[in-house]
Amino acid sequence: MINKIVYLFGESFKSLWRTKLPSIVSSMAISVGLIVISFAYLLFINVDNTVIDFKNSYKIEVFFNDNLSNQKAIKVFNKILLINGIEEGAFIDKDEAASIFKEEFNENIENIVGSNPLPMGGIYYISEQFRDYLSIKNIIKEIERNKNIDSVLYEKDLIIKFDRFVKNILAIIFIISFFIILVAIFFVSNTILIIIYSKKEDIAILKLLGASNYFIRMPYYLEGIYHGVIGALISILFLYLFYDFFSSISLYTLRVQSVDFLHLSLVNILLGVMLGFLGSSKALSSYVKD
Repeated sequence: MINKIVYLFGESFKSLWRTKLPSIVSSMAISVGLIVISFAYLLFINVDNTVIDFKNSYKIEVFFNDNLSNQKAIKVFNKILLINGIEEGAFIDKDEAASIFKEEFNENIENIVGSNPLPMGGIYYISEQFRDYLSIKNIIKEIERNKNIDSVLYEKDLIIKFDRFVKNILAIIFIISFFIILVAIFFVSNTILIIIYSKKEDIAILKLLGASNYFIRMPYYLEGIYHGVIGALISILFLYLFYDFFSSISLYTLRVQSVDFLHLSLVNILLGVMLGFLGSSKALSSYVKD
């Protein structure tokens, strides 16, 4: 048993050494793939954090009919608060509306028109799970059913554009990552195929001697894993230099420091091993049949 293990590891290391250039190319392909995937992950985190920060500011402004009394307006305000998707709100009476007008325009409304014509209303904030265009649209419809409502304002165009932008960014991240994974698997597969073709006579002899397909395949699986590990180590080194550089100049906009580097390194190694194994499996499936 020990002799078999020594043979398997020995053969895989020998093959790695014999095909230095293809092995370097496939390992570099994996490292580039892992770097791109890591940056895609960092981009995803930043987009996700930006989405959360931006959507926290989503609000609906509601203006009540001008003929409502203060008590009636408060009842309407509280009724809207009970709508599913409304998280909290702030009641705006006539005096508060006049204060907001003065803040925004630096003018006293009563000095301009002689009285306070501003309607009472409320500002409502959306629950986290309802901060998308369709959900907000349904909340608006529910609010507008109330006959005491004069108008409802919300940033419709901005919300639609932002939702579309986020979806496009996430789609681009997925497509790039998927493409890079395919390229890495392709390079590993081709490298393993080169080794297999160079050793086809040895494989035929092993089959004649009764070696199982599992035993024949194992050195090539191991070599694919070696490519993955080497590629992962290269990507970790690059990411460490990137992390250290941007930490030193305090470029917090990319939020590099918010990432657990040890966790990112372990994920890189795991993905590298997986890509190497998939590449060698693809090569073996087309040559070493069961």
